[in-house]
Amino acid sequence: MQRFYLAASGLALVGGLLLAAPAEAATHRHGWGSTTPAERVLIARSQHQLNVIKARAQADGHISRWERAKIHLAQSRHDALVYRLRHN
Repeated sequence: MQRFYLAASGLALVGGLLLAAPAEAATHRHGWGSTTPAERVLIARSQHQLNVIKARAQADGHISRWERAKIHLAQSRHDALVYRLRHN
C-alpha cells in the first residue's frame, strides 16, 4: 500500500482515503477483513494446534468427554483469535 503525506497540511492519503494526520494513517494498517502476513501465521499456527488436538483425540477411535471439551475449548480460542485479527 502506498502512503502519501502532505506535511504542510498535516494530512495523509492512504489507499485513497484522506486521513487527518500521519499517526492516523499508521493505524489504518490493512483495511477491514484482511490480515497481515504475521497475522496469517498466527492463524495457521492456531489451526495446526487445533488439528493436532483433534487427531490425538481420534487416534484410539473414541473421543471421550474430556477430549471433546478440550476440542471445544481449542476451537473457541481459534475462532476468537481469527475474529480479533480480522476485526481489528
